[in-house]
Amino acid sequence: MRNTRWIYKENKKNYNIKKYSKDMLSILENRGLTKENEIEKFIECSISDLRNPFDLKDMEKAVDFILEKKQKKETICIYGDYDVDGITSTSLLYLGFKEIGIDVEYYIPLRDEGYGLNKHAIKEIKETGASLIITVDCGISSLEEVEYANELRMDMIITDHHEINNELPNAYCVINCKREDNKYDFKSLAGVGTAFMLLLALYRKLHIEDSVYKYLDIVAIGTVADIVPLVEDNRIIVKRGLEQLSKTKWNGVKFLLRKLFPDFSEREYDTYDVGFIIAPVFNAAGRLEDAKMGVELFTSENNKVCDELSYTLIEKNLERKNIQSDIYDLTVDEIERKKLYEKNIIVVAKENFHHGVIGIVASKIIDRYYKPAVIMEIKKDEGIATASCRSIDGFNMIEALNSMRELFVKYGGHAGAAGFSIPIENIEVFTERMDKYIEEKLEKSYFLKPIKIDKEVQLQKISYDFLDEISKLRPFGFGNSIPVFSMKNCTHSNLRKIGKDQSHLMMNIIKNGVEIKNCAWFGAEDMFQDIDENPLLDIAFKLKLERFRNKYQYKIYIEDIKKSDNLKVKNGLEEDIEIYDTKFPIETVFYTKRKTSENLKLIYSEGLVFITDRKVTIGELDAPISYLLTSLHENYNYNFKVEISKTIVTEENYNIHIKIDRDYSFECFKIKSNEIFNEIKNFLIGKMPYNLFQKRVLAEIFKNKKAVTAIYEENRGVGVISKTIALYYKVIGKKVLFVGKNIPDEIKNFGEISEKIKDNYDFYIFYNENLKNYPENSLVFLNEEPVDIKREIVRDSYEIPSNVIITEEENLFDKKYIWSKKLPFAKKYEIIKNLNQYEKIYATDEIKEIL
Repeated sequence: MRNTRWIYKENKKNYNIKKYSKDMLSILENRGLTKENEIEKFIECSISDLRNPFDLKDMEKAVDFILEKKQKKETICIYGDYDVDGITSTSLLYLGFKEIGIDVEYYIPLRDEGYGLNKHAIKEIKETGASLIITVDCGISSLEEVEYANELRMDMIITDHHEINNELPNAYCVINCKREDNKYDFKSLAGVGTAFMLLLALYRKLHIEDSVYKYLDIVAIGTVADIVPLVEDNRIIVKRGLEQLSKTKWNGVKFLLRKLFPDFSEREYDTYDVGFIIAPVFNAAGRLEDAKMGVELFTSENNKVCDELSYTLIEKNLERKNIQSDIYDLTVDEIERKKLYEKNIIVVAKENFHHGVIGIVASKIIDRYYKPAVIMEIKKDEGIATASCRSIDGFNMIEALNSMRELFVKYGGHAGAAGFSIPIENIEVFTERMDKYIEEKLEKSYFLKPIKIDKEVQLQKISYDFLDEISKLRPFGFGNSIPVFSMKNCTHSNLRKIGKDQSHLMMNIIKNGVEIKNCAWFGAEDMFQDIDENPLLDIAFKLKLERFRNKYQYKIYIEDIKKSDNLKVKNGLEEDIEIYDTKFPIETVFYTKRKTSENLKLIYSEGLVFITDRKVTIGELDAPISYLLTSLHENYNYNFKVEISKTIVTEENYNIHIKIDRDYSFECFKIKSNEIFNEIKNFLIGKMPYNLFQKRVLAEIFKNKKAVTAIYEENRGVGVISKTIALYYKVIGKKVLFVGKNIPDEIKNFGEISEKIKDNYDFYIFYNENLKNYPENSLVFLNEEPVDIKREIVRDSYEIPSNVIITEEENLFDKKYIWSKKLPFAKKYEIIKNLNQYEKIYATDEIKEIL
């Protein structure tokens, strides 16, 4: 198996927001969201929640200066960068300025010119007649270049988002979200996000703010591509921008999407589409040729130009992929042949490695070997090599390079990624020194790739309802990653290699007899034998809801696999809890050829659940939902009702979206009281007997015809008593009213509720309402001494056996003999029968309900 360590995110499990499931609340807590207002704001992503752009230092000054240039009809030049952030930033301001009548041009340097401003370009822009350069996604470190522009009497506005590692450049304005003197308190904008804030401020100043939001799809592409945290303002920008992509106003984007996606106009675009399909097309131009093609595609309205450009960019991206794949294969061959994976850092240097893709290759090498990686292109005729470096968690690449700076011609970067140029004769020395540096700085545990898991789930969670709920967390990305789940003790079938180069794996995952097909693990061909030889596996995975032939599919994308630990005691409680805690209603979809009515019912057969309409079977629920409902039906006597929420007609079938909810209705056709009570008991608690307290209260009411006040403790089965009485009266055609301010939730579906007594009810049940007088036809539950002492008082008494150890639920999972109220009825019954035979039994405080 791979060198990984699974880290489960910790949370307090203090879940009291009824709108969401416990699993959803757990995932939200892992993202630092615990309050209902924070959660709603996170999910809604309202444009009105964007921060005020004028809270960025120099913004007001910059807007006024731009409007002054507009009035004077002077030309403004947008100076960008050759990556997607730079391309989208440039396109955004170019389009936005053109719309309001500004004379605007743009400049994107070639990769060979290097990142950021350069003097040659500034001079060239000056000579074309522009009077103002606005940088996007660059410029914050260009002190010397800005001074040169000042000498040429060229005005400068810097908009950037990179770290400020020196004094600010001497430009007319410097707009950067990382300035300490900003009122604007979000420091993680992308370059295109910063440019958008400038455009938003400009349009707001002109009182045409509504016109600026049509650009959000461009902003979203650059933001996702630059891998900034998708939280707060970035999250709002990306969520709203992705929603606009299917109806984009930009001609070039339309042409590109048509070529990339068959369902381009109906598609719900996500961050994967942008990060792995759309953005690489724009990036390819900057990596292999000229990034200005990307800007031209964003800004052109000419159909012929857009068609040709989109085709060319896609071809360039295919070329980039092929070059990248060849370099990756050569790199892996070298690593395996020389056993470089045994070193603390993997360094591979070769001639003819394309400098535009070696950074991507370095990232892929880390994915495979999880060691810091440096990939170099040797330029023999220049006597140097250029390198891209990528790091792992806990290792600061730039600090390492700082410790041996004398080896480089130049270098730069940050903790996770860096680059340098180095004389060829220094490569071997660099490799040795880096290996030694890491040996001294890092413990071996750092080379175990962390797999950060939100929570363990059971197979029945893989359902339309759950995936639809967690989809509310989209857009996913850096800072708001797709939740990672684990599932233990799974078997598998149909393991096979897939892909053009057979580099990916696919298999079916099986748990509790339920099978999820076609689970994919990308780039894992090296794991084929390990999986094939281990029949029982733990898997870490991401989930996605996809559509194929007008049907939903639940897709598992594997992150890691480990051999299951068979030695660890498992008692099944975790699965019982997850099934018991299911939040209703749940939503799912079934497919049928028949038009349906509202008269739907569920039929259980051999572990599956079928849908009937007027006693005709018309559809089938998917395996995970069938397993869930069957388990609840068989283990806890749950029944369910079905409601159609919407019907979608497709060429193949009717997609019937339904809500499944608990059905608390109880039917009994017995006449004798003892037979009625027996059916009620079986409905509520199965074969288990009433405890002594429950028996005494029910006997005093029904056998002795007394008005009873019951003094109780928590977890003594008050709910079962209440439900028994309510159901009995319902069977004989009479009404019960529950009275109190804090009526238990489990009671609310079994009768009518009021905070005050009402007339015309046959029986009343009071909860902690200590009054002087009660109606005779009533039961009163109190946890304190009563005021009204004229009634029959039942005081509870019980004894916890000496072999029962009371503990918290989370301490039960690895114990052999356990008790929890969430156990199935049959398991509870076995515990009751054998309670005195166990040497030790570990139980929650709720065991008092059976004593």
